[in-house]
Amino acid sequence: MKIIEKGVLNQSEIFFHIPSEFAKNALYCLHDSGLFYCNNTYFIEREHYNNYLMMLIKKGSMTIRYQNQEFQAPKDTLVFLNCCQPHMYQANEDVFFEWFHFSGISSEHYFNLLFEKSGCIFSIKNNFVIPECMNQIVRMAEKANINEHLISMNIHKIMYELNEVTHETTDIQERVIKHAISYIENHFTKEINLKELAQYVHLTPFHFSRVFKKYTGFSPYEYIINFRINYAKKLLQNTNISIKEISIEAGFNSDTHFMTTFKKHTSLTPKQFREIQF
Repeated sequence: MKIIEKGVLNQSEIFFHIPSEFAKNALYCLHDSGLFYCNNTYFIEREHYNNYLMMLIKKGSMTIRYQNQEFQAPKDTLVFLNCCQPHMYQANEDVFFEWFHFSGISSEHYFNLLFEKSGCIFSIKNNFVIPECMNQIVRMAEKANINEHLISMNIHKIMYELNEVTHETTDIQERVIKHAISYIENHFTKEINLKELAQYVHLTPFHFSRVFKKYTGFSPYEYIINFRINYAKKLLQNTNISIKEISIEAGFNSDTHFMTTFKKHTSLTPKQFREIQF
Protein backbone atom coordinates (compact mmCIF):
# COMPACT_ATOMS: atom_id res chain seq x y z
CA MET A 1 0.00 0.00 0.00
CA LYS A 2 1.26 3.45 -0.88
CA ILE A 3 1.32 6.06 1.87
CA ILE A 4 0.84 9.81 1.66
CA GLU A 5 2.62 11.54 4.51
CA LYS A 6 4.89 14.57 4.76
CA GLY A 7 8.45 13.67 3.84
CA VAL A 8 7.58 10.13 2.73
CA LEU A 9 8.41 9.66 -0.96
CA ASN A 10 6.22 7.93 -3.55
CA GLN A 11 8.13 4.65 -3.77
CA SER A 12 7.53 4.01 -0.03
CA GLU A 13 5.20 1.21 1.04
CA ILE A 14 3.38 0.25 4.22
CA PHE A 15 1.89 -3.15 5.10
CA PHE A 16 -0.72 -3.94 7.77
CA HIS A 17 -1.39 -7.13 9.70
CA ILE A 18 -3.96 -8.04 12.35
CA PRO A 19 -2.40 -10.63 14.68
CA SER A 20 -4.36 -13.66 15.81
CA GLU A 21 -5.46 -14.05 19.43
CA PHE A 22 -2.88 -16.79 19.89
CA ALA A 23 -0.10 -14.49 18.60
CA LYS A 24 -1.22 -11.68 20.94
CA ASN A 25 -1.09 -13.98 23.95
CA ALA A 26 1.88 -16.21 23.19
CA LEU A 27 4.19 -14.63 20.57
CA TYR A 28 5.94 -11.48 19.52
CA CYS A 29 3.42 -10.26 16.97
CA LEU A 30 3.63 -7.96 13.98
CA HIS A 31 1.17 -5.07 13.56
CA ASP A 32 2.47 -3.04 10.62
CA SER A 33 5.68 -2.64 8.66
CA GLY A 34 7.15 -0.85 5.69
CA LEU A 35 9.87 0.32 3.37
CA PHE A 36 10.23 4.09 3.68
CA TYR A 37 12.12 6.45 1.40
CA CYS A 38 12.02 9.91 2.97
CA ASN A 39 13.47 13.38 2.52
CA ASN A 40 14.64 15.67 5.30
CA THR A 41 11.11 16.91 6.09
CA TYR A 42 10.08 13.52 7.50
CA PHE A 43 9.21 14.02 11.18
CA ILE A 44 7.25 11.89 13.66
CA GLU A 45 6.46 12.92 17.24
CA ARG A 46 4.09 11.01 19.52
CA GLU A 47 3.15 10.99 23.18
CA HIS A 48 1.98 7.39 22.99
CA TYR A 49 1.61 4.58 20.46
CA ASN A 50 0.81 1.19 21.92
CA ASN A 51 3.59 -0.82 20.23
CA TYR A 52 7.35 -1.20 19.92
CA LEU A 53 9.27 -0.02 16.86
CA MET A 54 12.36 -1.29 15.06
CA MET A 55 13.91 0.68 12.19
CA LEU A 56 16.93 -0.44 10.19
CA ILE A 57 18.64 2.59 8.63
CA LYS A 58 19.95 1.55 5.20
CA LYS A 59 20.73 5.01 3.81
CA GLY A 60 21.17 8.47 5.35
CA SER A 61 20.75 9.29 9.04
CA MET A 62 18.06 10.15 11.56
CA THR A 63 17.79 11.98 14.89
CA ILE A 64 15.92 10.20 17.69
CA ARG A 65 14.64 11.70 20.95
CA TYR A 66 13.61 9.41 23.79
CA GLN A 67 13.70 9.66 27.61
CA ASN A 68 14.95 13.29 27.38
CA GLN A 69 17.98 12.12 25.41
CA GLU A 70 18.93 12.73 21.79
CA PHE A 71 20.53 10.00 19.69
CA GLN A 72 21.98 9.92 16.17
CA ALA A 73 21.16 6.94 13.96
CA PRO A 74 23.43 6.79 10.88
CA LYS A 75 23.44 4.15 8.16
CA ASP A 76 23.83 0.55 9.40
CA THR A 77 22.20 1.17 12.76
CA LEU A 78 19.05 -0.31 14.22
CA VAL A 79 16.67 1.90 16.21
CA PHE A 80 14.59 0.18 18.90
CA LEU A 81 11.91 2.30 20.61
CA ASN A 82 9.21 1.75 23.19
CA CYS A 83 6.52 3.85 21.52
CA CYS A 84 4.32 3.68 24.64
CA GLN A 85 6.56 6.50 25.94
CA PRO A 86 6.90 9.98 24.36
CA HIS A 87 9.29 9.83 21.42
CA MET A 88 10.40 11.64 18.28
CA TYR A 89 12.34 10.70 15.17
CA GLN A 90 13.19 12.69 12.08
CA ALA A 91 15.30 12.43 8.93
CA ASN A 92 18.48 14.51 8.84
CA GLU A 93 18.75 14.02 5.06
CA ASP A 94 17.36 11.66 2.42
CA VAL A 95 16.90 8.31 4.16
CA PHE A 96 15.77 4.77 3.40
CA PHE A 97 14.81 2.38 6.19
CA GLU A 98 12.92 -0.83 6.85
CA TRP A 99 10.65 -0.79 9.88
CA PHE A 100 7.98 -2.64 11.80
CA HIS A 101 5.78 -2.20 14.88
CA PHE A 102 5.32 -5.19 17.17
CA SER A 103 4.12 -6.21 20.60
CA GLY A 104 4.49 -9.22 22.87
CA ILE A 105 4.32 -10.15 26.51
CA SER A 106 8.10 -9.80 27.07
CA SER A 107 8.66 -6.77 24.81
CA GLU A 108 8.91 -4.25 27.66
CA HIS A 109 11.37 -6.36 29.66
CA TYR A 110 13.61 -6.94 26.65
CA PHE A 111 13.49 -3.29 25.66
CA ASN A 112 14.40 -2.11 29.17
CA LEU A 113 17.30 -4.57 29.33
CA LEU A 114 18.75 -3.30 26.05
CA PHE A 115 18.04 0.40 26.65
CA GLU A 116 19.79 0.31 30.02
CA LYS A 117 22.89 -1.14 28.38
CA SER A 118 23.13 0.85 25.15
CA GLY A 119 20.24 3.26 24.70
CA CYS A 120 18.04 2.84 21.64
CA ILE A 121 20.63 2.91 18.82
CA PHE A 122 22.66 -0.18 17.89
CA SER A 123 25.44 -0.39 15.31
CA ILE A 124 25.04 -3.52 13.18
CA LYS A 125 27.83 -2.95 10.65
CA ASN A 126 29.34 -6.34 11.33
CA ASN A 127 26.09 -8.19 11.99
CA PHE A 128 24.42 -10.11 9.17
CA VAL A 129 21.66 -11.81 11.16
CA ILE A 130 19.66 -8.69 12.04
CA PRO A 131 19.30 -7.36 8.45
CA GLU A 132 18.31 -10.84 7.30
CA CYS A 133 15.62 -11.11 9.99
CA MET A 134 14.33 -7.60 9.27
CA ASN A 135 14.15 -8.34 5.56
CA GLN A 136 12.31 -11.62 6.12
CA ILE A 137 9.70 -9.92 8.33
CA VAL A 138 9.06 -7.07 5.90
CA ARG A 139 8.98 -9.34 2.83
CA MET A 140 6.42 -11.66 4.45
CA ALA A 141 4.26 -8.62 5.22
CA GLU A 142 4.71 -7.30 1.68
CA LYS A 143 3.46 -10.59 0.23
CA ALA A 144 0.67 -10.86 2.83
CA ASN A 145 2.06 -14.29 3.60
CA ILE A 146 2.51 -14.05 7.37
CA ASN A 147 3.76 -17.00 9.38
CA GLU A 148 3.22 -15.65 12.90
CA HIS A 149 5.52 -18.20 14.54
CA LEU A 150 8.32 -17.36 12.12
CA ILE A 151 7.72 -13.63 12.62
CA SER A 152 7.96 -14.11 16.40
CA MET A 153 11.14 -16.15 16.06
CA ASN A 154 12.74 -13.45 13.90
CA ILE A 155 11.81 -10.67 16.33
CA HIS A 156 13.21 -12.67 19.23
CA LYS A 157 16.36 -13.40 17.22
CA ILE A 158 16.86 -9.68 16.54
CA MET A 159 16.63 -8.88 20.26
CA TYR A 160 19.00 -11.74 21.06
CA GLU A 161 21.50 -10.36 18.54
CA LEU A 162 21.14 -6.84 19.97
CA ASN A 163 21.97 -8.20 23.40
CA GLU A 164 25.08 -9.85 21.97
CA VAL A 165 26.05 -6.58 20.29
CA THR A 166 25.79 -4.75 23.63
CA HIS A 167 28.08 -7.31 25.29
CA GLU A 168 30.72 -6.80 22.59
CA THR A 169 30.38 -3.01 22.79
CA THR A 170 30.58 -3.04 26.60
CA ASP A 171 33.79 -5.10 26.59
CA ILE A 172 35.42 -2.81 24.02
CA GLN A 173 34.39 0.35 25.89
CA GLU A 174 35.66 -1.03 29.19
CA ARG A 175 39.07 -1.71 27.63
CA VAL A 176 39.13 1.81 26.16
CA ILE A 177 38.39 3.43 29.54
CA LYS A 178 41.01 1.33 31.33
CA HIS A 179 43.49 2.42 28.68
CA ALA A 180 42.57 6.08 29.25
CA ILE A 181 42.83 5.74 33.04
CA SER A 182 46.27 4.17 32.68
CA TYR A 183 47.33 7.15 30.57
CA ILE A 184 46.02 9.58 33.23
CA GLU A 185 47.85 7.76 36.02
CA ASN A 186 51.13 7.89 34.08
CA HIS A 187 50.80 11.53 32.95
CA PHE A 188 48.83 13.27 35.72
CA THR A 189 51.78 15.53 36.61
CA LYS A 190 51.53 17.12 33.16
CA GLU A 191 48.74 19.10 31.50
CA ILE A 192 46.14 16.68 30.09
CA ASN A 193 43.23 17.89 28.00
CA LEU A 194 40.12 16.16 26.70
CA LYS A 195 41.17 16.26 23.05
CA GLU A 196 44.50 14.61 23.88
CA LEU A 197 42.85 11.82 25.88
CA ALA A 198 40.23 11.16 23.19
CA GLN A 199 42.89 10.98 20.47
CA TYR A 200 44.89 8.55 22.59
CA VAL A 201 42.00 6.04 22.62
CA HIS A 202 40.86 6.87 19.05
CA LEU A 203 37.44 8.34 19.95
CA THR A 204 35.83 11.73 19.36
CA PRO A 205 35.93 13.99 22.46
CA PHE A 206 32.12 13.86 22.74
CA HIS A 207 31.92 10.06 22.54
CA PHE A 208 34.91 9.61 24.85
CA SER A 209 33.41 11.93 27.51
CA ARG A 210 30.08 10.10 27.38
CA VAL A 211 31.63 6.63 27.69
CA PHE A 212 34.14 7.73 30.35
CA LYS A 213 31.43 9.16 32.60
CA LYS A 214 29.25 6.09 32.09
CA TYR A 215 32.03 3.82 33.42
CA THR A 216 33.64 6.00 36.10
CA GLY A 217 30.84 8.30 37.24
CA PHE A 218 33.08 11.31 36.55
CA SER A 219 33.94 13.47 33.57
CA PRO A 220 37.58 13.07 32.42
CA TYR A 221 38.42 16.45 33.97
CA GLU A 222 36.83 15.50 37.32
CA TYR A 223 38.68 12.17 37.32
CA ILE A 224 42.04 13.87 36.72
CA ILE A 225 41.45 16.40 39.51
CA ASN A 226 40.34 13.67 41.94
CA PHE A 227 43.39 11.57 41.11
CA ARG A 228 45.71 14.55 41.70
CA ILE A 229 44.06 15.40 45.02
CA ASN A 230 44.26 11.80 46.25
CA TYR A 231 47.92 11.68 45.25
CA ALA A 232 48.49 14.95 47.16
CA LYS A 233 46.79 13.45 50.23
CA LYS A 234 49.32 10.60 50.25
CA LEU A 235 52.21 13.06 50.07
CA LEU A 236 50.72 15.24 52.81
CA GLN A 237 50.35 12.26 55.14
CA ASN A 238 53.53 10.37 54.31
CA THR A 239 56.18 13.01 53.59
CA ASN A 240 57.47 16.27 55.02
CA ILE A 241 57.95 18.05 51.69
CA SER A 242 56.47 21.53 51.40
CA ILE A 243 52.96 22.24 50.16
CA LYS A 244 54.46 24.11 47.19
CA GLU A 245 56.48 21.03 46.22
CA ILE A 246 53.43 18.81 46.66
CA SER A 247 51.41 21.03 44.33
CA ILE A 248 54.04 20.48 41.62
CA GLU A 249 54.35 16.73 42.34
CA ALA A 250 50.56 16.34 42.11
CA GLY A 251 50.31 18.10 38.76
CA PHE A 252 48.86 21.49 39.75
CA ASN A 253 50.16 24.52 37.89
CA SER A 254 50.59 26.61 41.09
CA ASP A 255 50.39 26.19 44.85
CA THR A 256 47.51 28.70 44.93
CA HIS A 257 45.50 26.59 42.46
CA PHE A 258 46.34 23.48 44.45
CA MET A 259 45.21 24.95 47.79
CA THR A 260 41.97 26.35 46.31
CA THR A 261 41.10 23.09 44.58
CA PHE A 262 42.05 20.95 47.56
CA LYS A 263 39.83 22.92 49.95
CA LYS A 264 36.94 22.88 47.44
CA HIS A 265 37.03 19.08 47.31
CA THR A 266 37.87 18.27 50.95
CA SER A 267 36.65 21.33 52.92
CA LEU A 268 40.15 21.44 54.45
CA THR A 269 43.33 23.28 53.58
CA PRO A 270 46.33 21.07 52.76
CA LYS A 271 47.87 22.12 56.10
CA GLN A 272 44.74 21.11 58.03
CA PHE A 273 44.61 17.77 56.24
CA ARG A 274 48.31 17.13 57.08
CA GLU A 275 47.59 17.64 60.76
CA ILE A 276 44.82 15.01 60.85
CA GLN A 277 45.76 11.82 62.66
CA PHE A 278 44.57 8.68 60.83
